[in-house]
Amino acid sequence: MISTAVLDALRSLDTPTVCNALEAVAPKRRGHGYTVDPLVCAKPELPPIVGFARTARIRAQHPNTADPKLARRTSVGYYEYLAAGEGPTITVIQDLDDHARGYGAFWGEVTGWAVSA
Repeated sequence: MISTAVLDALRSLDTPTVCNALEAVAPKRRGHGYTVDPLVCAKPELPPIVGFARTARIRAQHPNTADPKLARRTSVGYYEYLAAGEGPTITVIQDLDDHARGYGAFWGEVTGWAVSA
């Protein structure tokens, strides 16, 4: 368990500072593992957040061919995974589609409909 004091100390740092520190202690991280696509912060006035990443990968370009019960169980399993870990939690989802051809969502009304259908 990470203490509140450590979380608060991390919140006082910006992302470039953390990345530079990680590269100093883990030089193999240099030069890869970051986005090169335009990334826009919707609310730059908000303070930094700190948490434990819960990751997933999604793809919408091709229809899901899994059995519907298995597909639903997989979706519900992800929400259980989010709830089970140490917090605070930050969700990080990688979109595997080519941006020009894939168009889908993991959160919101699309997922709400798919999970409840």
